[in-house]
Amino acid sequence: MHTTTGGERLYAINAAAEAAGLQRGQAVADAKSLEPGLRTAPADPETDQRLLRAFARACGRWSPWCAPDPGPPGQDGILLDITGCARLFGGEERLIGEALGAAREQGLTAYAAAAPTLGLAWGLARFHAPQDPSGWVLSEDIRPSLHSLPVEALRIGETATQLRRFGLKTIGDIAGMPRANLVRRFGRDLLRRLDQARGDEEEVLDPLLPRTPYRARMRFPEALLLLDSLKQAVRETTHSLCAHLEADGLGLRRAELNLYRVDGKVHLIGLGTAAPARDGDHITRLLNEKLDRAEIDIGFGIDVVELRASATSPLGTQQDGLYDHKGVSEAGLAALTDRLVIRLGAERVQRATRRPSHIPERAAGWRDGGLASLPANTAETHHPPDRHPTDRPLLILTRPEPAEAVAEIPDGPPRSFTWRRIRHLVDKAEGPERLAPEWWRDRHSSHTRDYFRVETREGRRFWLYREGLFGLETRTPQWFVHGAS
Repeated sequence: MHTTTGGERLYAINAAAEAAGLQRGQAVADAKSLEPGLRTAPADPETDQRLLRAFARACGRWSPWCAPDPGPPGQDGILLDITGCARLFGGEERLIGEALGAAREQGLTAYAAAAPTLGLAWGLARFHAPQDPSGWVLSEDIRPSLHSLPVEALRIGETATQLRRFGLKTIGDIAGMPRANLVRRFGRDLLRRLDQARGDEEEVLDPLLPRTPYRARMRFPEALLLLDSLKQAVRETTHSLCAHLEADGLGLRRAELNLYRVDGKVHLIGLGTAAPARDGDHITRLLNEKLDRAEIDIGFGIDVVELRASATSPLGTQQDGLYDHKGVSEAGLAALTDRLVIRLGAERVQRATRRPSHIPERAAGWRDGGLASLPANTAETHHPPDRHPTDRPLLILTRPEPAEAVAEIPDGPPRSFTWRRIRHLVDKAEGPERLAPEWWRDRHSSHTRDYFRVETREGRRFWLYREGLFGLETRTPQWFVHGAS
């Protein structure tokens, strides 16, 4: 039951309640007066939707193009596009029978239909399939099957009630009527749904799982019950996927491993790599470590193993050099990073990176080592090169610290400065190196910086800058210490 503006009402009923004459949407008080022994429980629509999505994900074993179809209680459905998939199961009849069998093993009352259009299949599954002994219908011809369906099969909501008031009970009753008259009285949605059911207008299915161009799948007649057997299946699936990627010159950036249990549950394991990779052994090691740490419940067994490449990047072939250099290669560093991320977590593995900025404190930073959150085509080379890389001090402060400086002329180098309560006398100075402000970022503080490299009488070296051009941007320039050597 659930609470509405009209009080507590029945949200859904089982077969026994329906046989007793109760109806969905009926007031709970009226229902209990008819059936004093009625037992009720609070409805939980959100949990129902999560379960429907989980079941739709499990249906990915029959087609990668599937989506949940929420409806009133007891009328939820799953939409699958099985184009090109039926032959893998021995035909549409066997595919439908296997899918219905899996649903009914879960204690669900399920019916199914296959048709050339999504709208026709939707209607046949709800109005003709329950009347068939097998519980499913297969239609090759559109118009004869469509015209015999009731108008509710067009998914038009309250418009179906209006049509029945005019004596129009089946789709065949309205199929030959003038279209202009139907639009004028019942709206354009009626004709849109009719055209979709006929196949005159394309209806696109929004899948729960996007179709990926690169994936590898293995099905087993006997379910896998041991972790070692599962790892071997993952290894073969991974090498098969890497072969497809190598043929197109691509490397894996993100992947999803789907393990389908025989009872309908799906285990999903995600993987991200620090750099494009298609080394089957390396990717297999990463997935196996994920499997060990996930401690998945195999249950009654895994009968389908599927690996999807959800993000890829170009990766050309690499030629070995004439001599064997034992230094750390870029590929080796990426492989090490991947293993550290698997064991420690992406948030605990950081990589130094350069950023597109000429402001020193913004020109470098840290990012997660796994790169799982970055787009597949993200490049790290889009940054301006340092103008004088050898002139940068060994230590650059994360944030410049204010200082008090004295200069002979307003735009000249400092002769002395006080930083952290210590006064320093400048013996030598070099500069300025002028850095213009990043006006697209610093809208409120857009002052030019003049950097100076100075050496004190004690031999200590500092990197200072004066913020603001005297007379042009400010009357009181500010000094900051930004680094030291």
